[in-house]
Formats: sequence, C-alpha cells, structure tokens
Amino acid sequence: MKRLAFLVFIVILAGCATTSRVPLHKIVGSPTVRTKVVLLKTDKVDPAYYRVTVREFEAVLLKQPLTYALRGAVGEKVDLVLVTRREIQTIDNLTPEEVVRLGQESDVHLVIVVEPLKVDYKEGVTKREDEFCVTRKAEVTVSVKVAETRGGEVVLAGVYGGSSKARQCSKGIKRTDKLPSKDLLIVKALKEAASKFSKEFWGSL
Repeated sequence: MKRLAFLVFIVILAGCATTSRVPLHKIVGSPTVRTKVVLLKTDKVDPAYYRVTVREFEAVLLKQPLTYALRGAVGEKVDLVLVTRREIQTIDNLTPEEVVRLGQESDVHLVIVVEPLKVDYKEGVTKREDEFCVTRKAEVTVSVKVAETRGGEVVLAGVYGGSSKARQCSKGIKRTDKLPSKDLLIVKALKEAASKFSKEFWGSL
C-alpha cells in the first residue's frame, strides 16, 4: 500500500513537471485521442525495414504504461485509440496538407510519422588463445513527428535510438548457433526506440 502511494505521488510530481506543455488531448479538443502511425519514405535505410518499424511502434503504443494508468486513477483520464490497417501506410513528404488529408481519410486527431534514419548491423570476431568470441550488434535511429490533423501542425517531435547486442564465445572453433539473427536484433533495437517514444507520447497525452 505504501509503495502504491509512493508511485502515485511520483506520478503527480511528474504531471506537475510537464504542465508547461499543452497536453495533446487539449490540443485536439477531445478526451479520446484517435491516432495512427504512418511511415515517411527515406533512402537512408533499406525499404525492407519499413514495415517492421511501423509495426513495432504500433505494438508498443498499444501498451499503456503503468505510470499513465496511475495518473488516470488520480486525475483526468484520456483514452487512446490507435487506428491500424493491414498494410502499412507510407507518405513521400510531410506537409500540413498531407497531414490534413490523412486525418480526413482515417478520422484521426493525430498522425504519428516515423522516419527511420539509421538501421545498422555489425558482426565481429575476436580470438584469445583458443577461444573465439562472436559479437553481433544492431543500432537504429528513428525520427518521429506527431502532427494534429486540423491544420497539420507538428505538436511533438524527437529522434529516438535503440540498440541490441549479443555475444557467444566458444573453445577451438567459431560458433554462432546460440546467437539471435540479424533481423531479430534489429527488431529488438526498434522496440527500444519505440518504447522511448511511447513513454514521451503517453506522458504528453
């Protein structure tokens, strides 16, 4: 009980610390905020990572943080509706006109535009006496802009990074049978970046 009271106290303090920013639900004028994730096409990364980027951001956004649930218990509660579609939606340019069009098309208050800036993977091998160690590491950077759909203004923006690393050592021979694949490491890195954004987004609702 004391722990719960302490957590509620921390949430209240966090809410007070962020009052200088107008909450997103105030900006859109609704206690139920409808949003969707779209991808801004880029030549900075392989298009093969477009879909997984959007899906990881959607999956993380659907998980309401504990701190937000506690904030809702002691104050104003805002509901989030995430509109998804079978195929991811992409745009070539981020303009106010495009944001307004997306809002009218999907009946959403906010559009979350993700742009992968970097998807990097490295694998290295080190040897010490008769021991081989293989290290795999993935790093990602994603730019995110949240725009309201009445006028197309960007109301929240940031760049979020994530990384994932794995290592396997073996005697006499190089082995990788227990290491996660390149794609799995990249997905984990994207999940970390998405989690950083989600925390800020929920805190801004």
